Amino acid sequence: MRLTISKKLIIGFLSVSFFSGGTIGIIFYYINKADSSYAEIENQQITILNNVKSIQVLSYRQTNSLRGYLLTGNSEFKENLENENNEMKHLIDETNKLIVEPESEADIIKLGELNQEFQTRYEEILSIFEEDVDQEQASDYFVNKLFPIGNELSLLTTSFAGRQQIMMDVTREEYSKKERQMKHMLIIFSVLAVLLNMIIGLLIARNLTKNLSKIANVIKKVTENSSNETEIPKIEVNSRDEVEDIATAFNKMAYSIKEKSWLETNIVEMATMYQGIHDLKTLGQLFINKITSMIDANYGVFYVKQGTGEARFHSIASYAFNGQNNGQSSFGYGEGIVGQAALEKRTIYLTDLPEDYIKITSGVGSASPANLMIIPVEYEGEVMVVIELAKFKEFTPIQQTLINQVANQIGVTVKSVSGRMQIENLLKESKDLTEELQSQSEELQLHHNELVCMNAKLEEQAKQLELTSNYKSEFLANMSHELRSPLNSLLVLANLLAENKEGNLTEQQVIFADTIYKSGNDLLLLINEVLDLSKIESGKIDIIPSEVLLKNICLFAERQFLPLAKQKGLQLSIQLDENLPETIRTDQYRLQQIIRNLLSNAIKFTAEGVVTLHVHQAHVENMNTTIAFSIKDTGIGIPKEKQKLIFQAFHQGDGTTSRKYGGTGLGLSISQDLASLLGGDIKVESDLGKGSIFTLYLPIYETSTIKEAAPAIEVIDGNEWETVALDQEDTLFIGKKILVIDDDMRNIFAITSALENKQMEIVFAQNGKDGMSVLKENSDVDLILMDIMMPEMDGYETIYAIREMTEYKKLPIIALTAKAMAHDKEKCIEAGASDYISKPVYIDQLLSLMRVWLYK
Repeated sequence: MRLTISKKLIIGFLSVSFFSGGTIGIIFYYINKADSSYAEIENQQITILNNVKSIQVLSYRQTNSLRGYLLTGNSEFKENLENENNEMKHLIDETNKLIVEPESEADIIKLGELNQEFQTRYEEILSIFEEDVDQEQASDYFVNKLFPIGNELSLLTTSFAGRQQIMMDVTREEYSKKERQMKHMLIIFSVLAVLLNMIIGLLIARNLTKNLSKIANVIKKVTENSSNETEIPKIEVNSRDEVEDIATAFNKMAYSIKEKSWLETNIVEMATMYQGIHDLKTLGQLFINKITSMIDANYGVFYVKQGTGEARFHSIASYAFNGQNNGQSSFGYGEGIVGQAALEKRTIYLTDLPEDYIKITSGVGSASPANLMIIPVEYEGEVMVVIELAKFKEFTPIQQTLINQVANQIGVTVKSVSGRMQIENLLKESKDLTEELQSQSEELQLHHNELVCMNAKLEEQAKQLELTSNYKSEFLANMSHELRSPLNSLLVLANLLAENKEGNLTEQQVIFADTIYKSGNDLLLLINEVLDLSKIESGKIDIIPSEVLLKNICLFAERQFLPLAKQKGLQLSIQLDENLPETIRTDQYRLQQIIRNLLSNAIKFTAEGVVTLHVHQAHVENMNTTIAFSIKDTGIGIPKEKQKLIFQAFHQGDGTTSRKYGGTGLGLSISQDLASLLGGDIKVESDLGKGSIFTLYLPIYETSTIKEAAPAIEVIDGNEWETVALDQEDTLFIGKKILVIDDDMRNIFAITSALENKQMEIVFAQNGKDGMSVLKENSDVDLILMDIMMPEMDGYETIYAIREMTEYKKLPIIALTAKAMAHDKEKCIEAGASDYISKPVYIDQLLSLMRVWLYK
């Protein structure tokens, strides 16, 4: 016999009804319920009784606390009084909520009133006590007003507690009586329960079979019509059991199939509607119209990224946009919600929009949607499109899925349409360019021919300029030699006359000689400035960096300009800050040349006051570590409008300055160019009539600590003299034999006159070949002064030939040359010279250099 579900349920339910422990469960239920009810009542009465006892204790304690405070004035009693009174209030309120008997409720209300009266009274007595501190008055008030209330509280709580105890005993007796009645009733209830279970089982079986029949009929219809596209019917059941679960699961499956079908149909429809579209505006409008109707949206905007670099998303299509909304028509990355969605590459969903955020209007009114969705559309990791949609209702999950699916499609489509548009634009531009190129071809050919001719001319001019530059350099070198040679003898002889060691010249004659000497020095300075300017302009000046002692720069400035400052009645101050490195790496000769020019100008243009050289650190933009040489004077100053002009060649502060103070106007121009070559700069601060500050800023490329060597020899490069720090007497020169080789008798005469004053023996020759012969005849020569530019055999050849002779390999040879190019010294040393000095020769400089080599 086949058992159906209904039969199984009937048999099982009847078996459970007869043999299960349903009756036992009901019995225990009612017994437990009675116990719980009694326990609840008993607990409530116990709580009331405990509260009443606590109230009784608190009434005594608050009376005692008040008495203690009145007797001692201790604030702790007062604090206890307030806490006890508040706690008593709380217990009275709590007990009042638990009591249901009218008589007990009246007692507890009476307790609250007495406690409130007690509080009012003690607050009055506390006020009296704290204002007058009259303990006797307070005590009388306590005995007459408060103590009776406390006694009444105590009596009332005692009476209330006794009544609650009696009620608890009565409750227990009633519970025992009801328990006996409940046992008899439960026997009857158990019999009725069995009969009722049988009836219920029959009803459940009938209902179950009915619902299962509904489910079977619906499934049968679905299987019979599986090939048709009709909608799957919904199962309607009224039961709340497993059958309902089956029906619910089936209905969810049917709904899911329906949603999937709707999603696939719409995706296919959206994917196939873009054919034949060749511009983005049409594409965007078609997309926004279709998607809003599919998802029941009420508002939409289609944004496309346009532009390169800082691209922006521009609105090209919209749905239900009335043109009166307050939003923007374009957004950059991070601008507004649209730009933020594009920046983060994630969908932003906003709910509960303000009423004035967006307005959707019709002929009869307007309303604001409550939900907004911003969807960024990517193609190969780049956001191409942003879609903005709004609805009155929420976006359902299936609608959001559809939006994300079609968004992926539209990204590819937008890229494709953009590519086609670019190709069309390029084709059009290419066509236009082709036509333009054809029209310009002849013109370009003519330009080409002209450029070829111009290039040929420019190349010829460049060659001519290079040749001219070489001629200029050679001319200046030769002119330097030709000018320095006679100038050398002029300076030497003028200096000897100005010294007047024999005392046979009058004072006026000495002044004449000194004037000749100074004029010669001015001419030498002009020659050097013109030569430096030429080398700077041609880019042939050499920078030779070395470790330069800052102390030596200060000594150089002091020795050079202290006599001149004293002569003009000026004070010369030289300051070297302590926090500087001992050395800097730069070209010492060029640094000294800049310092010389700046100090010379400061002294020249200062009539009275102080000239200061301050060496310090400074902060200059684009230089990491900077050392500054500031030359400050109290001279005539420079107008603001002339402060740039003075750094130009052959310019001074104004047209009258050169006539009043002299000078060529080359010093500052050369100094600025040299500062630039050293990696630095010169700045000027000046006020007319208040003086000037010229500051040379140099970067500190490399610093190191260099200790002074012994014997201490301070070397000042270039045209400056080298002095032996050891204290030597001129006795070193007595009897020394010196060979002078020079083709200019004027120089020989001048140098011989100067050296013979130091009791030296002089032999000479007028060219290199004769010099070799004189040297062989005078093998006891102690030092040779060798001119470089000589006929027949020049100085380089002569030095080289002498060095080839073994006995003269260590003989000191000092090269003298009137050429002042940067590489001349290197050529002399390479040829074998011991040292180098340029013409015109300063006697003190020459003697100092000779001391070094004769001492060795």
